[in-house]
Amino acid sequence: MTWLTRLVRRDRLERELDAELQFHVAEEAARLEADGVSPAEARRRALAAFGGVEPIKEQARDARGTRWLEDLSRDVRYAFRMMRRSPMFTLAAVASLAVGIGANAAIFSISDALLLRPLDVTRPNELSFLNRAGYSQPNYRFSYPGLIRLQQAVPDVQLAAASSTVRFQLDRESGAELALGQLVSGTWFDLLGVHAAAGRLIGASDAEAPGGAPVVVLSHDFWMRDFGADPRAIGGSLRVNGVPLTIVGVTAKGFSGINVGTRVDLWAPVTMQQDLRFRGNASIDDADGSKPWVTQDGVSWLTIVARVTPVNLAESSAQIAAVRKHETEEAAAKIASIPQRNFRLRERVELVPGARGQSSLRDNFSQPLAVLMVTVAAVLLIACANLASLLLARSAARGREFALRLSLGAGRGRITRQLLTECLTLAGLGGLAGLGLAQLGGHALLVLASSTGRAIPLDLPVDWRLITFTGAATLVSGVLFGLGPAIRASRPSLVDPLKAGGRATGGELRPGKFGFGKILIALQVALSFALLVGALLFLRTFRNLIGADSGFDRTQVVVAMFDPVLSGVPPAQLPDLYGRLIERANAIPGASRASLALTGPVTGSQRVSSILIESEPMRVGKDADVREEYVTPDFFQAVGMALLRGRPFAADDDARKTKVAVVNETMARHFFGTTDPIGHHFGYDAPADVEIIGVVRDARVDGPKDDVPSMVYYPFAQNPNEFARNLYIRAGGPVEAAESALRSAVTAVNRTLAVREVTTLEALNERSVTEDRLVSQLTGVFGLLAVGVACLGLYGTVAYSVVRRTNEIGVRMALGATRGSVGWLVLRETLLLVGAGGVLGLAIVWPLLTYLTTLLYGISPHDPVAFAGAATGLLLAGALAGAIPAWRASRVDPLTALRAE
Repeated sequence: MTWLTRLVRRDRLERELDAELQFHVAEEAARLEADGVSPAEARRRALAAFGGVEPIKEQARDARGTRWLEDLSRDVRYAFRMMRRSPMFTLAAVASLAVGIGANAAIFSISDALLLRPLDVTRPNELSFLNRAGYSQPNYRFSYPGLIRLQQAVPDVQLAAASSTVRFQLDRESGAELALGQLVSGTWFDLLGVHAAAGRLIGASDAEAPGGAPVVVLSHDFWMRDFGADPRAIGGSLRVNGVPLTIVGVTAKGFSGINVGTRVDLWAPVTMQQDLRFRGNASIDDADGSKPWVTQDGVSWLTIVARVTPVNLAESSAQIAAVRKHETEEAAAKIASIPQRNFRLRERVELVPGARGQSSLRDNFSQPLAVLMVTVAAVLLIACANLASLLLARSAARGREFALRLSLGAGRGRITRQLLTECLTLAGLGGLAGLGLAQLGGHALLVLASSTGRAIPLDLPVDWRLITFTGAATLVSGVLFGLGPAIRASRPSLVDPLKAGGRATGGELRPGKFGFGKILIALQVALSFALLVGALLFLRTFRNLIGADSGFDRTQVVVAMFDPVLSGVPPAQLPDLYGRLIERANAIPGASRASLALTGPVTGSQRVSSILIESEPMRVGKDADVREEYVTPDFFQAVGMALLRGRPFAADDDARKTKVAVVNETMARHFFGTTDPIGHHFGYDAPADVEIIGVVRDARVDGPKDDVPSMVYYPFAQNPNEFARNLYIRAGGPVEAAESALRSAVTAVNRTLAVREVTTLEALNERSVTEDRLVSQLTGVFGLLAVGVACLGLYGTVAYSVVRRTNEIGVRMALGATRGSVGWLVLRETLLLVGAGGVLGLAIVWPLLTYLTTLLYGISPHDPVAFAGAATGLLLAGALAGAIPAWRASRVDPLTALRAE
């Protein structure tokens, strides 16, 4: 019979055991009666011969091997009875644990989704990304001919490629709308092992030649959302960027690409780049960007993924590196400039692990998530210390119970196990509640972390990873706050509690005594102080970022974002479109200085190129890089950027005139030093044919935390191949009204222009510091929560200590102590504890703050204002926590206290 069977049939076994023992006793009694012994005496002698029935039953139960489960069951039932006897304590304990465990689980679920969890594809551990190493930053962009050559040179390695994820415009009956799309090679879905939920996926035959198969594959979510999962959608037509594409299939449920935090809606063959007018993230070197990219080696725009087993990784990596090295050497041999040739020869290709996919969010939120994880762990530790303090007080009140149980033969281990079971039961309830809070908190954090107000598209399932983490946090919490009080309670004096008639005596909060209770309180205060300091540092950082001078006007500038390329406007009609947009925007009541730009400030878009200065042709690499921007006249006035020298663009700066540019201070200083750049020339090749006509003030176009790049501004009229994507106006009244009017103005000019968003430069600037806002808000909330929990624990411990010392206080007052001196006695002990905890917190947090330097802005990690603010807040909170018990102590009636004694 297995132990599980013995456990399930426990009642039956008990009946059989009792019947067997009674049979043996009856048999022995019958034998004695046959010898002439009376029935009563015979039964007594039979029981005496057995040595007692109950001890024999206990031995039989131990032999079954299920005793520990039976004891555990009784301990748990007893724990629930104790919780029912103290509902307020139970509710407070479960709530504090739920908040602490739930916060930790919520941060873990996001960290897991963003940093740890592998992609939901076939054998993700075999995936690698190709990186062009040797430069200052990773470069994952390759040309399509480069992919084809690698596939032919290394046939044993599966290779596929995809473009960056961009917005495509869908022309629907209800109007134009935007969706996230990606161009992929014909081997993309086969390499990832993704299957079709309906129809088929893109295959090799769909990407054989430029302008090949005009097909599109939908994601399962997009199919559900826009087509109601209608199977008749397969084979239908979807107009993407003005091109009719045939819907051939739907991806399996759950797959939305390999970019974590981004959900792709549709995929098209990479050979449709020219037809779909795709102009995503690319670097163009000695190529014509207006021609099909799939035929040009000079356009690097694809991320290449390789599937390689770990066993063959080193060999395959060496093969790919050798092929690319040979190609790099051939390309470098054609470069005349020795510095540029040497710069190109620095490149080497390496395989980077790709099991977790790619994500820009990962780089942005890795440090903030680490800070938040430490913060919520500290909050949970404070909650555990608080509960340990309260359990110490409760165990003192139960001293008579424990003394009686020990006097009746219970072992100290049995008492410890019982109390630890009660604590783990409490922790279990808190963990269950915390798991529910984790789901709510996780989704709330995704909204807070988003720069658009919509939740970041990350899946946060309640899977085994989250359950395991929550279970581990619950178990550790239960042991942390339960083990110390359990051991302490299992070793009471067996005399004093029984003599006191059940009334607890003594106290943890006594002058000259620094016991376990005081250590717990000091620990809570120390951690609260550390969290307060961190919260104040991040709050001051966020305020500095928001208040930093950006170099442009953020308050009254409204921008509408769109893309005329997606709507299919012919390049020849763009000047007319620009003119009508500016005219309509200028007609908005109160608006002035309307202008267009390619990317604009703090939009996240970048256009970077290397230039040649006529006086310094030897610059290469990042030393020669500039950020490019294309604008219409009045742009600097529209966004509030001051012109320092020279002149702005004029309406007649067109293709018939000399190419001109306006640069910022950083560019002028970097390339020309103290020389006035006005009238100097630069270019992208010899001869340098662009003349600098003006210098504008530096602007933090990437946000307040990033350095000012070297900026070059060009007029659209001299660059017909560039497309304006942002329309700016300076609003004269409420920006809300201007936003609505600007959206209507764009739609009125061309209804095929899908407006992605209308907002203000102020809102865009705040988005650039989203992670700082998230950290400042959450550390502030958790810091205040930690202080509140610590103060509640301090109040509870001090108040209970006052109750236990009532007789002592009565004696003091009977001997002449004043109410003020008694109140000060209690308050002084409270403030001393707060002071000790503050010193401990200072020792903890001071060396750790240097790790936060990269997350701070405009302040030192040892900012005296933050430390002074945290210390003041803790002292005030401590004084408030001790004031009420001190007042109650001063109101003790000495006669009542002595009569009770």
